[in-house]
Amino acid sequence: MKTLIISNFRTGSWFVHDSFMKEGYMPLGEISNNTNNDRASKIKKFKERSKVVGILHPTQMKQSVRSCLRICEIADNIIYVQRENTREQTISYAVALAQTDSVDTSPWLRHRKSYQNKILDADLNEAFAKLDVNNKMIQEIYAKFPGNVITLEKDLPYDPYPNKYNYKGDWQPPYSLRMI
Repeated sequence: MKTLIISNFRTGSWFVHDSFMKEGYMPLGEISNNTNNDRASKIKKFKERSKVVGILHPTQMKQSVRSCLRICEIADNIIYVQRENTREQTISYAVALAQTDSVDTSPWLRHRKSYQNKILDADLNEAFAKLDVNNKMIQEIYAKFPGNVITLEKDLPYDPYPNKYNYKGDWQPPYSLRMI
């Protein structure tokens, strides 16, 4: 079964992905991520394999819903992963963005370095804006390809990264991201 996990960033999608991997699915990771110029190869494997799992973050597809829909057409099973706590999601995403450079992808991973700098409101506003664009794309995709929905806080075990950033500011998102 071709399982496609569609999610925004910092929602627990990798936990779901790795759960399928433990069940013998071929893991493709973020098939929409083209950091290593291998997106086409991952999509090809997703088409050709029968027991495969991949993650789709729509904004990684150059903000093209049409490209995302083509991948959805291939999938046998679509799972959406979302997060209720928009503030925590935005803080986590802002920290990962602040630590990222073109070579080091570890800020996105569980074993990332602890971030010691201060996250500013401008960083959080930028992170929220990016999450919001992704969220709107997910809503559009879900309208055409509904599937099972997993909510981090309700459906997955609480297992924060050991190096979770301790934000001490009072920033609040302008609104909560829309839930499916």
